[in-house]
Amino acid sequence: MMKKKMQKAVALAAAAVLAVSLTACGGNANESGEDTGDNTDANTPAGDNADGADSTADEGSDHAQEGSDGAGTADFSGKKLTIGAWGGNDQESAALNKMIEEFEKSTGAEVELKIYTDYNTQIQADFVAGTAPDAFYIDGSMFPFYSNLGVMEPLDKEEMDAGAYYENLLSAFTAEDGTVYCIPKDVSTLATYYNTDILDKVGVKPEDIPDALEDYKAFLTDLQSKLDAEYGEGQVAAMTYNQDMSRNLYILEADGDSIIAEDGKAQLSQPGIVKNLEFMTDLAQSGCWQTPKDLGLGWNGEAFGAGKAAIMEEGNWVYTTLKNDYDVNFGVKEMPTYKGTQYSMAFTVGWGIFANSSEKDLAKAWIKYATGVDGMEIWCSGAGCLPSRADVAQKMDVESDPVWKVHSDMTKIATPWQKGTTIDIVNSNYQNFGPAAFKGESTAEEAMKKVDDQANSEIANAQ
Repeated sequence: MMKKKMQKAVALAAAAVLAVSLTACGGNANESGEDTGDNTDANTPAGDNADGADSTADEGSDHAQEGSDGAGTADFSGKKLTIGAWGGNDQESAALNKMIEEFEKSTGAEVELKIYTDYNTQIQADFVAGTAPDAFYIDGSMFPFYSNLGVMEPLDKEEMDAGAYYENLLSAFTAEDGTVYCIPKDVSTLATYYNTDILDKVGVKPEDIPDALEDYKAFLTDLQSKLDAEYGEGQVAAMTYNQDMSRNLYILEADGDSIIAEDGKAQLSQPGIVKNLEFMTDLAQSGCWQTPKDLGLGWNGEAFGAGKAAIMEEGNWVYTTLKNDYDVNFGVKEMPTYKGTQYSMAFTVGWGIFANSSEKDLAKAWIKYATGVDGMEIWCSGAGCLPSRADVAQKMDVESDPVWKVHSDMTKIATPWQKGTTIDIVNSNYQNFGPAAFKGESTAEEAMKKVDDQANSEIANAQ
């Protein structure tokens, strides 16, 4: 039964063109759908450098050997655990290997790591064949898809200490019936970055940046005129943005309308959603809100780091890139409010267990360790991710770094990037037809009607 269900699901996934956002550390494509080439950077948290990450890992190993977080509560000598992940950068690989080393020491088990190069395609094939790892990554955006397949083992909330995690992140891995299938291992959030040198040169102070998105047009228009006068017309953008649902879902749905109906069909042509889209297209057409592509560059971090943009909204993965690859002075502030509510987006990844695993107890011990205080500290400190639980954030002292603090503060109010099982189809068409509205080549309503029609045709054909 599972095999037939999985075969049908794989066909649906292929039709959906799985442009998954694996950004909460260890991802292989950023949430905007752009190929940046470096979006898996380890974003070093407060005060950490390579040596600092090692020392944190050593501290975590001491705790692990003491048997905290469930890692050493049972003897698994002679047992073998397979875990599945996608490839990351060197810092992420080192952090994961350190966790494996400490887990093996404290449990006596052997851990085999399987790295997938085309994660969703390959792990689905393993599900069908019954050869999936005992424990594996699940991206938050893909959880609704996998939770419907019966391939993940339900997790006991009390046993997994579910109350320790930020509620919005745990909810991203909770099925509609309340069953938890994954535990969030980390998170990344969006915040507002500003170039202090550029702003200073045109007489603008960081505190002049509005707290409400509704005030951005007047501010950015004025800033753009000052930038044009100082640097030459079109040389420096007031602000860059991304035409992607993973960045502006909260704007589109601010009036309570959902972009996707309960049956999975796209419904972006609703008046409330169109009105919110018009707010964004008005900003874009004013000339003060541009995409990195408009500037001939690949992504926000590149445009900002190169001094081609004064302001951007970006995830904490950009932090290390700016520090290591560019000579730029910058500050970070919280995301603006929209219609009286403050939003951010959260990109999270969880650990799940294969329903047909023969080592479920060992897999649970791994997850309790990897997402517990000690394992998560090793992972987040080494890989440069935000913790998915407040006690780890406190232990890592993320508040001592002003940039890291802002991103951490955004965690509690952030909307997880997730929207049913058809979001990839809907988002793909949003990216295809949306630009015409942003450029003024069609109305927002016309563009969203095309999104609905094409996306729903593809959804119907995939079923």
